[in-house]
Amino acid sequence: MIKTVNFKDTAICNIGPDGIFFNLEESRCIFSRCLVPKSLFDDYKYVYPAKEQEHLNLRSQQGSQFDPSEYTEKWPEGYDNEGRAIFGISLSTLLNCLNMFGTAGGTGGSGSGGNGRAFGGGSGASGSKYNASQGGTQLAGNTNQAPTSVAAVTAVKMIYNGPGSKLYLTLEDHGVITTCGIPTFDPEVPVVHDFNEEVISTVSMKSKWLDEGLRDLDSTSPSVILRLSPETPNFRISSLGTVEALDINYSLGDVLDSCQLAYEHDIQVSYNFTHVLHMLRACSLSTSAYIAINQEGFLRVQFLHPVSENRYMYSEYTFSPLETYE
Repeated sequence: MIKTVNFKDTAICNIGPDGIFFNLEESRCIFSRCLVPKSLFDDYKYVYPAKEQEHLNLRSQQGSQFDPSEYTEKWPEGYDNEGRAIFGISLSTLLNCLNMFGTAGGTGGSGSGGNGRAFGGGSGASGSKYNASQGGTQLAGNTNQAPTSVAAVTAVKMIYNGPGSKLYLTLEDHGVITTCGIPTFDPEVPVVHDFNEEVISTVSMKSKWLDEGLRDLDSTSPSVILRLSPETPNFRISSLGTVEALDINYSLGDVLDSCQLAYEHDIQVSYNFTHVLHMLRACSLSTSAYIAINQEGFLRVQFLHPVSENRYMYSEYTFSPLETYE
C-alpha cells in the first residue's frame, strides 16, 4: 500500500486514533497520501498526549498567582492541532524493513503493503492484525510479547513512543523474529492543499481502464491533457509526443461508471506527464478510480484498494495544472 504513493523518499507520517496516514508533497505540484485505517487492525490503540498549558500573556505571569482563565491548553510539539502524532520518515527504509522476509510485495496485506499481518502504532499506540499484542509508552501490555505465527504469513508490530522516538517494527515469520528501529525526524511544515470541492467535475471508472490508457500514451510527451465533455466521448486522455499524438477515449455506459460535469461545456486541462505517471502503481493495485477536477484545474485521483470483504484502504494523488484550455 505504501508503495502506491512512494514517488519520493521522505514522507510525513501522521498517526491518530483512526489510523495511519502517509503524506508526500513535491514543490506544491504533486501531492499523494494513503490511509491505513484503524479497522484493518485486530488491535489498535492510540493514547493522546497530555496537553500543555500556555499563558495567554507571558509578561503578566511573573509574580502572579495561578489564574486558570489566563491559560490555554495546547498539544505538545510533535503533534498537530488535533492531537495526532506527526513526524518525518524515510519510506525506502520503512519499505526495506517491512520486506525483511521478502513478503511485502503482494497485494493481500494491510499495514505493511504486502502479504501478512500488520500491527499499527502511534504515539502511545499499538495495534495488531491477526494477532492481539500491546505495547508502547502509556500502554498496559508486554512489549516483549512476540506475535504468534500464522502459516505462510509475516506479522509486523509497530510502536511509536512520541517525539524523538524511533518507529519500532517487530517482524515474525515462521518463528524467526527481528526488530528494526527506524529513525524519525521533525518534518517540514506540511503544505496544506485545500481541494475546493464546491465546483468540481468528476469521473469514476475501473482502475484497470485508467492504467491501460496511461500506459498507451506517448512517453515522449511532456504533458498529458484531460478533457471532460457532456458529449460522447465523455472523457479523453491525450498526449502529444515526438512520435505521435494519441487520444484515449472513454464513454459513459461503456467504460465510465459515472460522469458529472460542473459546466455545460467541455473542460480541458493539461498536467505534467511525469507527475501523472507516478500513480500507475496505485492503478495496478486498486479496483476503482475516482477522478475530480476543481474550478482551479487541480486534478485529484482517489483509489480504492480492497483488502478483504468490506475492508478497504485508500490512496490519493493531487496534481497542479499546467494549463487550462477554454
